[in-house]
Amino acid sequence: MRLTSIEYQYKEDGLLPDGSKVADIPIINLLIVRRDIRKGIIGESIVDTGFDAAIYANLELVEFLEGSTPTRTTSLHTAGHTVTCEIFPVECHLVNQDSKPVFSFGGVEAYCPVEPIDLSEDVIVGRAILNQLKLELDGKLIKLHLPKT
Repeated sequence: MRLTSIEYQYKEDGLLPDGSKVADIPIINLLIVRRDIRKGIIGESIVDTGFDAAIYANLELVEFLEGSTPTRTTSLHTAGHTVTCEIFPVECHLVNQDSKPVFSFGGVEAYCPVEPIDLSEDVIVGRAILNQLKLELDGKLIKLHLPKT
């Protein structure tokens, strides 16, 4: 039987310095593969529908991609700040809670900030990947409907 959807619980977020609670965050689990070294890395990725590209790297992903060659460099523009990123081609898969691949996104681009201060604490997954899925968000669970292949 083919899997048609998968669910993940939101990641509980913390508190702001003033003591107010930050809303919980929808996450999915991704396997990112480097074919050149025949290795992969699995981890949580924050769902961000405001990020146009596929993947925005954290330190762990940048270190995993070290030694590979970027295809190009580009700039992302945020509120009052420009982030220079090297773009690396990677293979990306959605994985279940048992770290088993359940859907392949194929080749995608990972944006790796050049300046350490611009690194995110978490990997961020954007619309270049999310637009391949139907998402349902309810504040506690994210349900992903997988395309029929």
